[in-house]
Amino acid sequence: MISHFDFSLPTPALGVHATGTALLADLRRAFPELAGQFSCVFSEHTDGHDRSVVGLGSQYRLCVTRDPQALRIDWLDQDRVLCRDTLHMDNEQSFHEQLFQGLAHFWKTLAVTSPVLAGLPGNVPLLGGWRCATHPERLNEPLIMTLPTLFLWVEPGRICGATFDADLCAQVERAVAQLAPRTYPALPAVSGCELIPPCTDYVDNLLDLLDEMAVSAADKVVIGREVRLRMSEAVDPLQLLDQVAPRPNPHYEYLFCWDQGPAWIGISPETLIRTDGRKVVVEPLAGTRKGSNEAFKRDRYRQELLSDNKELEEHETAAQLFLEQLQQVCQPGSLDMCESRNVIDLGYVQHLKSRIEGELATGANVFDALAAVYPPATIWGKPLNVSGERIRRFEYIDREFFTGGLGYLTLEGRCNFALAIRTAKVTAAHVHIFAGSGIVKASDPYREWLETSNKMKPYLQNGPWSYEG
Repeated sequence: MISHFDFSLPTPALGVHATGTALLADLRRAFPELAGQFSCVFSEHTDGHDRSVVGLGSQYRLCVTRDPQALRIDWLDQDRVLCRDTLHMDNEQSFHEQLFQGLAHFWKTLAVTSPVLAGLPGNVPLLGGWRCATHPERLNEPLIMTLPTLFLWVEPGRICGATFDADLCAQVERAVAQLAPRTYPALPAVSGCELIPPCTDYVDNLLDLLDEMAVSAADKVVIGREVRLRMSEAVDPLQLLDQVAPRPNPHYEYLFCWDQGPAWIGISPETLIRTDGRKVVVEPLAGTRKGSNEAFKRDRYRQELLSDNKELEEHETAAQLFLEQLQQVCQPGSLDMCESRNVIDLGYVQHLKSRIEGELATGANVFDALAAVYPPATIWGKPLNVSGERIRRFEYIDREFFTGGLGYLTLEGRCNFALAIRTAKVTAAHVHIFAGSGIVKASDPYREWLETSNKMKPYLQNGPWSYEG
């Protein structure tokens, strides 16, 4: 039995993201057991839509687990398996391609055979995503998506949603009635900072990589790094998200936390994929210059970005690969690059952005599309197999959800997944901040270090925190 909500919000109201985080904070306090299972807020500002979805508790889960020779796809009611498929891995085929092809088949079958799904409204979301498998052998759970016990869609002037537990209804009504801006104490102090790898090792590493690329066919390899802040006391991940979120041209703000584990927060500017009906959209970002609060510097950096051959090459590599890959799953003639090399100014950095739209082929779903396009060159490189091998040798970090995808998929087939960049992992003792950059033959290693430092600024140059990454 599912109970529905539909509230009108008084005006002036909080923005949708502030409303979402305020609701999640209140509901987590009211229902700690559900919060321990799963909690999420995911805010999107794309295609003129301003929307946030809040999820609490775990009613059902779609998850993929791995053993050395196979992937197991499960549809779970709590810990009870309702449906299972096992994929035996082919070492000659991309891990991600096999993952998403298996999910595409599983989800199509589940959609027509599951009595649970048949009885639910189309706006019910699965919330979550997948980890980036730079080292597939280390991944125990490549993908997890949760259908929450309680979910709320927040739009300007309206909140709607549903719960599988009628006992939650009164508290939801109170939380909506008492909505107010959140106030916080100061963030805890940082007691230590570790660079992984240190700058000299990073530069030396890239010099070795560039020596290899000079005599090979590789077009691009994306190498990430991490700044690990040791905290004097635990950080509230919602507070940290609220502190880094107010940025120009926002696309996404999010927090995901499962099973009382680490919280993943982010302010990604990049749409990996979104669908509405048969329409599919991708918006690759590649090519970067720093930002500035001073107009003359900002304009100068913009012109540098638009005229820098290295940045233009990096962007074209990524955008063209998306076009080639989407042809596998889209109706012939439907693909259109409606934006090319536009500049998106985020304040702390500027990026080149393109936008590609198409119509999914009959019978194709979002997992079919992901099998074709993930991992994109914006976070991996080209060609994919060579880039993957070089990432494994030249990158010092475990990416986990960094450069994976986080977002939602509704039962009616609408989805929006952010590429999980500008992302941090928050644990009891540390904040792990990640960034990467695209390495092409013309790259300067120290400039790549500075680029990744600029991408981390929302976290590192943040109120009382002031660290050079």
